[in-house]
Amino acid sequence: MRTTRKLAQADLTVASSVDAGEQSVLFTGIRKSYGPAVVLDVDELALPFGQVVGLVGENGAGKSTMMGSMAGSVRPEDGSIRIAGQGLPLGDPLQAQELGVAMVSQEFPLVGQLSVAENLLLGRRASTHRVIVDRRAMNAAARGMLARVGLDVSPRRRVDSLSVAQRQLIELAKALGRSPHVLILDEPTSALGPAESQHVLELARKVAEEGGLVIFVGHRLNEVRDVSDRIVVMRNGRVVADLAPGEATEQRLVREMVGEELASAPPIGEPSSDGVVAFQADGLEAEGLGPLDLAVHAGEVLGIAGLMGSGRSRLLHVIMGARPSTGGQMRLGGRQYSPRSAADAVTAGIGLVPEDRKGQALLADAPIRWNVTLAALRRLAWHRLVIVGRTERRAGTEIVARARVRTRSIELPARSLSGGNQQRMIFGRWMAVRPKLLLLDEPTRGVDVGAKAEIYRLIEEERQEGMAILVVSSELEELFSICHRIIVLRRGRIAAELHRSEFSKERVIGAAAIEQGVA
Repeated sequence: MRTTRKLAQADLTVASSVDAGEQSVLFTGIRKSYGPAVVLDVDELALPFGQVVGLVGENGAGKSTMMGSMAGSVRPEDGSIRIAGQGLPLGDPLQAQELGVAMVSQEFPLVGQLSVAENLLLGRRASTHRVIVDRRAMNAAARGMLARVGLDVSPRRRVDSLSVAQRQLIELAKALGRSPHVLILDEPTSALGPAESQHVLELARKVAEEGGLVIFVGHRLNEVRDVSDRIVVMRNGRVVADLAPGEATEQRLVREMVGEELASAPPIGEPSSDGVVAFQADGLEAEGLGPLDLAVHAGEVLGIAGLMGSGRSRLLHVIMGARPSTGGQMRLGGRQYSPRSAADAVTAGIGLVPEDRKGQALLADAPIRWNVTLAALRRLAWHRLVIVGRTERRAGTEIVARARVRTRSIELPARSLSGGNQQRMIFGRWMAVRPKLLLLDEPTRGVDVGAKAEIYRLIEEERQEGMAILVVSSELEELFSICHRIIVLRRGRIAAELHRSEFSKERVIGAAAIEQGVA
């Protein structure tokens, strides 16, 4: 049977071919290797339509390879994939789309120089007389697609001006705009707050209830358990468990993922200083932010919570000198602090692990050695002028070991590392220079449970050494685990300040959502 669906509010169409006779996606003998390393080896796996199937596993377990095989971005050497009874030509993204497959990737393959509408309808733009683009129709269609995911941005706005969370929702809107039979969600909530994440989970359930198959790839195990009808666990390229929701306790999932019980992160200790204020802001203002007052003490972890657009990342960018302040003052280590650039911030003693590590921190094609020593080059240089290779290699080896980065060689490109190892590598960059204040923006975004626990240990070790840490996270459980205090932002201002004894989801979400119409 062949069906054709129209995009909302525009005469734009995308065709998809399905056979209603079979209602599942069937993987048979799928195998993929890179050199001698086998990264995917699945004998048989059937995923029925009408369900949300959770897919979990450590970074490198084979999840993205298997999903890429279905979406056409990866070409396996052996095996077959059948969608509703029809064979899927392997390694052909267009054929995958024709068979109704849409994938929301955590890599955001959007074109930054184009508008939101152009990205949403790329390859399907409306035209008059087949030559002139009908931008009114495009923008109307785009507004409908954005409304479905709850994103209020102009269709004319350039994508490269948007936040990571906004781009994540645009990817979801783009996928849903194809009315897919199979919707692959790869970490779709990793940059979203609780309210936005809940909306995404509701959309996933709706697609399944309408007869589609949703494959939900995630590291937030509580979300995967809440939304899924069954949960498939992968390890070392193979399916090692296929669990019903009642069987999928968090302890069982972790054990299946890593092959053993995972050691928990160390419990947070009391602030290790005598109340010494490492950083202070008084009446701080910037575009869309403040005025606000806050202080972070040496040896303290202060969390920042809030809904998407509340100003969480903006606050870090102002402190880092990446955005200008328009009022108030800041003090670092008791001294006046007025950065004009990120370089000023680094020189003064501030480090940042950004939300988008690949776009804002990673030198993907450069050696791991370069990535970990980048912030320490001035200290390593002979007379601060010449970098001595032997000194840099020795420092790089020490930093990699201290940050627990797993690699065969520090000369390998940074892109060869898993997401968790890349994140620890960026942590190591700042551990090498020991800043007075370390800013963490979504520090465990896109990493698995094992890497997450190791990152928590790094944070606790640095805190015990007296470092002040300011952390933004959309995962409330994460903030509850590692923070001494939490500040809740709403519309760029502080809506609440909570101490450990006061931590609760109800208090944080309530403070964040007041006056924004979120229940």
